[in-house]
Amino acid sequence: MKDAHPSYTLLVFVLLGLLPFLFQDPRALIVLLAINIALIAKLGWERSMIKAYILVGGIGSCFAVITWLPFTNVGTPYWSSTIPLIHYPVQITDVGVLWALGMGLRLANVALLSMYYVFTTSPREIAMGLRGIGVPFSISYLLSLIFRFIPLVKNDLAIIREAQMVRGMSTSEGNVPERIRKYSYLLVPLIFNSLKRVQLIANALDAKGFRMRNSQHRFYRSKRWKKAEVLTLVAGVCIVSALFYIARLHPDHIGVLIPGRI
Repeated sequence: MKDAHPSYTLLVFVLLGLLPFLFQDPRALIVLLAINIALIAKLGWERSMIKAYILVGGIGSCFAVITWLPFTNVGTPYWSSTIPLIHYPVQITDVGVLWALGMGLRLANVALLSMYYVFTTSPREIAMGLRGIGVPFSISYLLSLIFRFIPLVKNDLAIIREAQMVRGMSTSEGNVPERIRKYSYLLVPLIFNSLKRVQLIANALDAKGFRMRNSQHRFYRSKRWKKAEVLTLVAGVCIVSALFYIARLHPDHIGVLIPGRI
């Protein structure tokens, strides 16, 4: 999608991200996850992104499964009890197990698509994509600055850690309270360095006449839409809308476990 319009890439990932919310059955969601993984593997992803996704998506999905598992009162119960003091009923049912697994797979799908888009799209393209769908220039530009800050802060943290290591400090040694105290020696200069960079960027924007409410702000060059991109988006919107309509009318045929929670 390198030559595609930035808004086209953004909307494609939005449509793909909406699909997991149409299904609740984990058997359908695991197929959707496999399709998304195959698609992104074909587009290409780096090893660092894979590690980050396993960490964020894996932990988030497990947390979602554990969180949703005891709070579904639909289906045949396997186990039931109450929370002490507040006497709130909790139970594990057959539908609840499928529902919890489905919620975890939903999060895994959304995390995969969103992380790939953020990792592989430059801040400028993100801003241009948002501007192309009607987001004001000032908001899209400020969001691009936020994404631009992430690698800068990461680089500053690496420099500060190396400087502290030269001084003889190691964050991997000592007990938990000592490690927390050592990390404060990294965070304090990182915060002050980030505040200094924010002030420099604010002065630069003021010098260039940047204003939040100014319709004259625009990107100098922007890609044009292609007919194939427009047709693909229209077809995607129609498919997602049809699936949502079918899920409302015939939930049993589209992997919906609890019709009232689409």
